[in-house]
Amino acid sequence: MGRFARSAVTAVLVAATSSCALVGAAGLGRSGARPGVDVPSRAAEAAAAPLGAPGLAPIGVGGYAFSMTQADGTTPVAFDPCRPVHYVVRAEGEPSGGAALLRWAFDRLTEATGLQFVDDGPTDEGPSEHRPSYQPDRYGDRWAPVLVVWSSGAETAMVAGAVLGRAGPDAFGTDEPGSLRYVSGEAVFNGPALDVQLRTGDDAKARAVLLHELGHLVGLAHVADPYQVMYDTNAYPLGSYRDGDRRGLEQLGMGRCFRDV
Repeated sequence: MGRFARSAVTAVLVAATSSCALVGAAGLGRSGARPGVDVPSRAAEAAAAPLGAPGLAPIGVGGYAFSMTQADGTTPVAFDPCRPVHYVVRAEGEPSGGAALLRWAFDRLTEATGLQFVDDGPTDEGPSEHRPSYQPDRYGDRWAPVLVVWSSGAETAMVAGAVLGRAGPDAFGTDEPGSLRYVSGEAVFNGPALDVQLRTGDDAKARAVLLHELGHLVGLAHVADPYQVMYDTNAYPLGSYRDGDRRGLEQLGMGRCFRDV
């Protein structure tokens, strides 16, 4: 399985600083993918209807952007709403209060998208810019759960320097039009930097970092409006998704259901 390039995010909550978004796709159009070798051999946990419903977004237009769309250039690629989105957490390097903060951020994401996130517990898997989205030896015959890692610049360049987090989803599709969907992903957080924020009372900044990165995880891209959580540098420590963010997240919670893999 190829990689979906991570959305490289410099979520710096101080003076303006540069950031970049490295968004790409690989492993798509895989009509010849081998079940049980390249992709799961069966569709796991595929319900007949979406497991939840996104929160009603505020009236208005715009304020959001998608990391990837279907071939029509309009429909966003999204996680399958008829399946739970599993995730695992490497707790090593977790900041003080990090576990509670992560649960809070996933709850906010569920409210906005209706997607159901399931914590599969701990993992010893480390961060990687080329993480396979199918790892049967480690996670069984299913798509690998989303990996959440508390890390540092000493371990990975993904959160080096002023970078507080980096996240993005993995996409898979067949030759069928409209078949792209997110199946896994990764979120890497700068544990030491967030620990300083949490210990010094900058909780709002830490919350903004997690909301921003998890927005990338489900398919939101940066926007030019500094009053949205998905602004590229998060110049303002916004502790909740704003109107534009919520409009985009609502659409990402209304993706297509799949029955193939």
